[in-house]
Amino acid sequence: MTSPGDTLHTARAALDAARVVFSPEAMTASTAPSLWQAAQVVLQRVLGRHELSGHALVGEARRLGVLTLSDAHALVGLASWADRSNTPAVNEAERILLREAWMALEHAVPDSAPAIDTSRPASSASASASSAYAPPPASARPTFSPEPVLRDSAPGSSDTASQVSALRRVPMAAWATLALLIVASGVFGTWYWRGRADRAFAAAVSAYRGGNVTLARTAMADMARDFPTDARPLVYLGRLSREDGDLPRARRLLTAAVELAPNSSIASRELASLMLAEGQPEIARRFYVRALQSAPEDRVAQGFLACALHRLQRFDEARRWYERAGPGEWQGCLAAPPFPGVPPGAIPVPPAS
Repeated sequence: MTSPGDTLHTARAALDAARVVFSPEAMTASTAPSLWQAAQVVLQRVLGRHELSGHALVGEARRLGVLTLSDAHALVGLASWADRSNTPAVNEAERILLREAWMALEHAVPDSAPAIDTSRPASSASASASSAYAPPPASARPTFSPEPVLRDSAPGSSDTASQVSALRRVPMAAWATLALLIVASGVFGTWYWRGRADRAFAAAVSAYRGGNVTLARTAMADMARDFPTDARPLVYLGRLSREDGDLPRARRLLTAAVELAPNSSIASRELASLMLAEGQPEIARRFYVRALQSAPEDRVAQGFLACALHRLQRFDEARRWYERAGPGEWQGCLAAPPFPGVPPGAIPVPPAS
């Protein structure tokens, strides 16, 4: 049976082997399939799932929390590139993809094996040792007694019997009333907490739209601290970082926002805009599509999806999305160079504001 230490050892050995083909010196000679094969071996050894390959392997690593969302996208991009190309990286976009894929592999291999709790029964420890990333077995999950267990008296004593009897004599109406009170207090607490978050967010957005960027940044940072499960402040902080030119920080914030709110069209659209700014139109295209799946009428996502497609030289698709979006700030991206067969100036560009 493979222990977590053995799994870690083989994973790190695979990572060291992959380091050779992913090195800057070898990058100009390593073909896309050889790079993906090296990455695939690392993930297989991390998971202990040698039967998995391709996108299914990346998806399983993401499901088990071995990869972040951005790491998974980088490795999916590498697999897709290997499917369509048999050459080394020949342009900057492909070299960026390789650097991101390598960082994803480094994140996937932990520095040390997870500790096993030796206080548990041997059978439970063995089950955990079989896979460093497996969820606990069903037998290890807590179970709950259907009736309260009174531990102050020995089982079978008269005190225990009388307490149980007293509990059973409580009228059902009282239990129902108590349940309603608990539900009502939970609903009120949720409403009040959500109201606080909405008010804080509205004030921060108002400051941003009014041009007070410093106040907006401070308010959004406070909101992110006070409401850690709310993705909205992360989206705005990511946008502010992108506008400041701090793209690494923007990436961290927007990736966290998408992970918190995977169905948020705004979070997906902002991450797509960042990818477009970083010169990664294929990843941008995916996130614009994701944004439109949640909000099909989002004209900004439609227009910049056209921009991403245009940069990918998928001109017919870009034209259709541009026609659907209509005029907007994305026109500058589409006007130079023009679509094939479209004379310069056929798509008007609004004056700079």
